[in-house]
Amino acid sequence: QRLVEAAEDADLYHEFNSSLVYDYYNSVKINERDEAGNYVELGREFVLDNNEHFNDLPVNTSLSDIQVPTNVYNKDPEILNGVYMSEALNPVFVDNFQRDPTLTWQYFGSSTGFFRLYPGIKWTPDENGVISFDCRNRNWYIQAATSPKDIVIVIDISGSMKGL
Repeated sequence: QRLVEAAEDADLYHEFNSSLVYDYYNSVKINERDEAGNYVELGREFVLDNNEHFNDLPVNTSLSDIQVPTNVYNKDPEILNGVYMSEALNPVFVDNFQRDPTLTWQYFGSSTGFFRLYPGIKWTPDENGVISFDCRNRNWYIQAATSPKDIVIVIDISGSMKGL
C-alpha cells in the first residue's frame, strides 16, 4: 500500500521534461567498463554484496536499479522521465525491507517498459546480448493493468449546466 501511494504521489508531482538528461543505474550496464577502464554510459559503480536473504545473490539493499528490454530505447524521454519520477520509490523499498525482513523482491513495472527492481542486481542478457524480459508481458502486470478500477460517474441533471 505504501509503495502504491508513493508511486502515485511521485507521478502526480512529476512534470514531464522532453529534454531531461538523467543518468540512472541500468541493471545490465552497472559496473561495466570500456577498453580505457572508464564506466560505460548508465553503468556507474553499483556496490553488490552477496546476501543470504536473496539466495546469496549479489544485491544492493540500499538502491534499486532499472532493467529495460532490448526493444526499448533506454534513453527515450518517456523512459528517462519515468525512471526519474520513480526514484522516489527507493526510500520506500528500503523502509519496507527494514520493517519486514521477510520481504524479498519489490518492483515497479512501467507502461513504457522499464522495470525498477529492489534490491538492485546485475542483469545478464542472453547469449545473443538480448534482454527479452519485459514486465508488461508478465501476468502480474497484465492483471494489475486490466483489473477493474473504482469509478464514480456523476451526472448533473439540475439544469445548472444550462445556466438555469
